[in-house]
Amino acid sequence: MKLTLDESLSSGKSNNYTKTDYAGAPEEIKELFQIEGIKGVYHVADFIALEREPKAKWEAVLQEARKVFGEQTESTSTGEHVIDEHYGEVTVQLQVYKNIPMQIKLVAGDEEKRVALPERFMEAAFTAAGDSENIVTERKWEERSVRYGSDLDKIGEEVAEEIGAAYTKERLNKLIEWSEVSGSNSRPEPYAVTLEMLDNPDWKARFAALDQMDPAEEDLEVLQKAMKDQKLSVRRLAVTLIGMIETPAILPYLYEAMNDKSATVRRTAADAFSDLGDASAMDVVIESLTDKSKLVRWRAAMFLYELGDERAIEPLKAAIGDSEFEVDMQMQLALERIAGGEEAKGSVWKQMTDSVRASRES
Repeated sequence: MKLTLDESLSSGKSNNYTKTDYAGAPEEIKELFQIEGIKGVYHVADFIALEREPKAKWEAVLQEARKVFGEQTESTSTGEHVIDEHYGEVTVQLQVYKNIPMQIKLVAGDEEKRVALPERFMEAAFTAAGDSENIVTERKWEERSVRYGSDLDKIGEEVAEEIGAAYTKERLNKLIEWSEVSGSNSRPEPYAVTLEMLDNPDWKARFAALDQMDPAEEDLEVLQKAMKDQKLSVRRLAVTLIGMIETPAILPYLYEAMNDKSATVRRTAADAFSDLGDASAMDVVIESLTDKSKLVRWRAAMFLYELGDERAIEPLKAAIGDSEFEVDMQMQLALERIAGGEEAKGSVWKQMTDSVRASRES
């Protein structure tokens, strides 16, 4: 959340306070940390950004923050901005040693969950290590595609199932052999996936094939077929891979993905729209303001806040009043920016970075 103030910090100055380090902060900042749910405050130029605990409600935090600043903050319609650009997201990390998975870590705000993999993964890692004693120092965490939701137990089960599907015993053996040849964490070459591979009756084989792709435009036909797979995990991965191509050629496929029965697939496609940053997707995104999933509606509102134009004004007016506070606030922000004639500014974090840069240059 961003609060715009009447007074500005001196040029080039910014302050970042945390719940454990705010002793030298102004009294108002100290008072903010007495509000249940606030874990961080960033102050730059003429605004502050509040970072909340994952389970804290913005509405309650906002009400208490207003009491602290009183008349120093502008009205709700212009002064407060949601900065949670990852609403509903769960970060997935995979601990690997020489490309061999060892365990899963899920992070949602301050909440973290680790998920063990079957014993064969640890056995493969130790086999690859041989007599080396560096397995602890050489293992590393790698980012995987994000997931959505709040049930980390369920998400952990799904990710573990997918890792188990992607890394068959044969693939693990090949990674062991590769580590002996390369002697490093360099990756084996990806291979091309064919339409015939997606006819395999075992979803795990279909998933494993896609998991080893390095997607390019020439793979779109294959990925489109995978988008129609009966298994949700395969469809989600296909849309993730399409988004990685990052050219306008992917737009028709993302439009198709927005009709998937799974909210996870639809949100994955919606995120790809934002990553691509192509305003030509606006009409499809506008339709998503009424999606059944709050995660998809929020992403649609964020896209319109970042890139929307006058076409979105009436649909946003109709959508405002959403039962989810974060979704409704993001819709209001999008409408206020567009109706007010403000130029699209991108994400709030980008605004903060630009503000710091501008204050330093002034």
